[in-house]
Amino acid sequence: MASDDEIEKLLREISGQDSPQPAPVQRKESGAPAQRDQSTSGGRVAYAAVGAAVMGAGGAVAGLLLPGISIFSTGIGAAVSAFIIAMVSGPPRWFSR
Repeated sequence: MASDDEIEKLLREISGQDSPQPAPVQRKESGAPAQRDQSTSGGRVAYAAVGAAVMGAGGAVAGLLLPGISIFSTGIGAAVSAFIIAMVSGPPRWFSR
């Protein structure tokens, strides 16, 4: 079952959506904020490298099947583009758990 705090929070949220004026928000005072793990670029680089390898292999297979396109060019193109996209976007949350 939901606790009384969760129910009150939901009721305030619903009343805030129904009325034109926002309902006052009650905040709990706590100690220090929770510490987040310091992330390094290691997870991002690993994610990008794995993505580049997988997409490079997929590109090579596509180059094998498509006539007139070389295996090498499609594999390298897919790997480089996947690496760049993964470096820009970063790994998803489930990857870093």
